[in-house]
Amino acid sequence: MKSMEKTQKLLTNKHVALSARKEIKRRRSEFEKIHIPNDIVEEIMVMLPVKSLMRFLAVSKHWRSFIMSKDFEERYMALEQSKECKLLLVSNYFKDKVAQETNFSLKTVALEPTSASVVDEKALKFEKTEWKLYISESCDGLVCLYAINIAVKVVNPATKMYIELPLSRIQQICMNKQVDPDSVQDPNHVKYPRNSFSQFGFGKDSVTGRYKLVWLYNTYPFFTTTCEVLDLEEKTWRFVNTDTLDRHNILNHNLYSDQGPVFADGSIYWLTGDEDGYPKSDTKLIVFDIHTEMFQVVETPTFITSDCYGESIGLCNLHGHLCISELMVDNYLDTQEFWWRVKDNTWEKIFSVHLPSTYTLFGIDFPHPLTPLAICRDTNKVILALRGNDNLVALDLNPHSSGYHLYLSCYNGLAVPYVPSLSLFYSIEKET
Repeated sequence: MKSMEKTQKLLTNKHVALSARKEIKRRRSEFEKIHIPNDIVEEIMVMLPVKSLMRFLAVSKHWRSFIMSKDFEERYMALEQSKECKLLLVSNYFKDKVAQETNFSLKTVALEPTSASVVDEKALKFEKTEWKLYISESCDGLVCLYAINIAVKVVNPATKMYIELPLSRIQQICMNKQVDPDSVQDPNHVKYPRNSFSQFGFGKDSVTGRYKLVWLYNTYPFFTTTCEVLDLEEKTWRFVNTDTLDRHNILNHNLYSDQGPVFADGSIYWLTGDEDGYPKSDTKLIVFDIHTEMFQVVETPTFITSDCYGESIGLCNLHGHLCISELMVDNYLDTQEFWWRVKDNTWEKIFSVHLPSTYTLFGIDFPHPLTPLAICRDTNKVILALRGNDNLVALDLNPHSSGYHLYLSCYNGLAVPYVPSLSLFYSIEKET
């Protein structure tokens, strides 16, 4: 009796399974009859968030090939850049001493009228470092996480894809690693690497579309400036001639200024310092053309005080424009004026900040150059950051506005303007 019941149950299960397979086959057949033209599919996909596109990679080989194509990547980027930019907040929230790893939180926040709201969050693991970790500016949705003693990671926070690069010569020396004797002859000997200082730049060749990474560093005690460049498609560090710098040195951002290099309009910009990296009067701009890989030293714009020290000058990329500012200290009238370059050598003043009005919001009591991260299109508010501070402040640029208010507090990390993208998709697919 039990044997008959068992047999009957197996037959029933097989019948159910067979019916289910037939139903799936029928639905698939019905679906295949619905033909959606490729251009319509593209119009739909280009408006979807990266998270959805990542899931669609598994739908079919055709969809995967389409989403990871260079053409789709560029179109997706163009559409995202036409929208309100977002901010990327990076913080290391946990260090695993046993595994020798550090977990990093990558939060993407949208710029709302009165505050920022988290729209995405990712976690990445990298090797532990006792050195200070830095994040580069964002370029096409990519950022570089780096320290002098760990390999640079080029990261796409939206996809969690990243490329780990080989160590540069200056990194190998600072880590006491044996430098490859077959590598290109070092143009400048680094006798005391711990007393040398460097600044890292990241940008895009406006002609070829290639991404390039740049280590620019002053070597002690000879006070010469050395440059290493890596093309992301070649993934090899090489030296670039710096003779045109004529012994001008970069400002050491680890001293009195947190000002790092800035990428804008196809070039990377640094402020000059003295031979020890300290701010000095008569500050100039070091400009590196990413396409030609040539340096030049230029004067600061005429609206910057001629004897202004580098610690009072701010540089940033504001919505694709090179933006420069000067801290004007005059007791309670402390101000910071912001200008951006609209074309060639034509500059336009965009706004000024009354610094004492921000002291309480940032929790400070002294003037320090602020960095504008973005200007919200809908509200005409500029989001201001203070390097090393965990608050963001909004300044309303509309006439008769209420002025300044706390926009985001205690985010505990680094903030950079950011646009989600599919960058690195095509490069990684081409290698596999």
